[in-house]
Amino acid sequence: MSQDATRSLAKQLDARLAAPGAMDAARFEAFLEAQRRLGLVHGARPLCRHLRPYLIAEQDLAAIARAAEEIASALERVAQRAIRDDSLAEQVGLSADERALAAIRPGAGPFHTVGRLDMLVADGGFSFIEYNADSPAGITDQLLIEQTLMALPHLAPLRGGQGLRTPAPHRALLGALREGYAAWGGREARPTIAIVDWAAVDTSAELKVLADLFSAEGHRTWIVDPDELAYDGRRLSAGGERIDLVCRRVITQELVERRGLDHPLILAYRDRAAYVANSFQTKALNKKAAFAALSDPEFSGLFSPAQRAAIAEHVPWTRVVSAGRTAWRGREVDLVELLLREQERFVLKPNDDYGGKGVLLGWKTPPDVWREAVRCAADQRSIAQERSRSRTARLPTFRDGNVEEEEVYFDLCPFVFTRRVEASIDTFVPRMDGAMVRLSASEVSNVSAGGGVTGLVIVDGARAPRERARHV
Repeated sequence: MSQDATRSLAKQLDARLAAPGAMDAARFEAFLEAQRRLGLVHGARPLCRHLRPYLIAEQDLAAIARAAEEIASALERVAQRAIRDDSLAEQVGLSADERALAAIRPGAGPFHTVGRLDMLVADGGFSFIEYNADSPAGITDQLLIEQTLMALPHLAPLRGGQGLRTPAPHRALLGALREGYAAWGGREARPTIAIVDWAAVDTSAELKVLADLFSAEGHRTWIVDPDELAYDGRRLSAGGERIDLVCRRVITQELVERRGLDHPLILAYRDRAAYVANSFQTKALNKKAAFAALSDPEFSGLFSPAQRAAIAEHVPWTRVVSAGRTAWRGREVDLVELLLREQERFVLKPNDDYGGKGVLLGWKTPPDVWREAVRCAADQRSIAQERSRSRTARLPTFRDGNVEEEEVYFDLCPFVFTRRVEASIDTFVPRMDGAMVRLSASEVSNVSAGGGVTGLVIVDGARAPRERARHV
């Protein structure tokens, strides 16, 4: 990946930060407090503690976008096939309730509206390792980082600088919701929107930001706990107010386990009384076993030549753990024996959890713990994925009264929105728009597991700022 322009700009920004008076304890605390006030938090914890955004060259982002869109399209094919193919549904790990939900046809419109790919950057390339299509978080991070981190004095060259731009995934989300609602048959020019999730979730601050953004664009919007929803057979409502469009953030598995299939949201979805995005058809997209379908030659006929090429280059070898033989590096091997013999090459993951819970890195796990995990993996429907060696980055932070460089692992997690090809026709395709940049001291870079975030700035190398570093 090309880095000359981004490295030059990063050096300039770090030199400005190192200048006398550029950062002190009071300014850093004000920076954290601004995050708390605006909602750039997980629970009560400010999410951005590093003092430079991630800089990426325009051409590198374009390469990522092309690959991300092909992989999202391929995963959608897996999910659509799993709805009508019991063997693939079993392979992916859909429960009976999830199959029943996925079989409901919610009407016209895109199959899914928004997803977030988790991507590792390595020297010379990148790999997609998971897809979050049930309740993808982080869409407002970029906006809030531009209001907090990017407002710091040492980052002045990034504000409106020639050859620089920042993405706006929150706007892409609203655009995708509007287009999907219209294609579904919605008639309201400004539909009412309910953002539905449990009241006590750690991402509630993000939901408030989204509600404010949607309201500012003319939509009556409010955040609704699933228990506040009512359905009378004609309309979905909360507190007596009709809901036209549901931006669903409640996780399918949690909703069904806690409230069952006769919940008002599910009944209104079944009867097409409200547009729900993402639909309940997308659950298979969110299963980590969908990546096993991508990389298993048995399913290659599902995909287009462009999708197969993207899979071959950017998806690590992945399998559902079970007794028996499988193809690995051009030969047939016993899967369990392979995982035990080549422990340091693999990651074990639960098929249907989130927040980094239950992930075991073979190269960091004691052998006895690994053996037991592999032994139990088949019963727990775990996924084995070949290791993708992620790059680290050195980013400045403020600690003990000083600016320090810290080496961190980072994920670049592209957001993919299903958008109309043309305004006049209801043909939808995945389009990448922005990304969540996660930072962590460990190789499991997850906000729920204590990680943080920073912003994304896209650099056109031919036009980027080249001024000398100056004192602030």
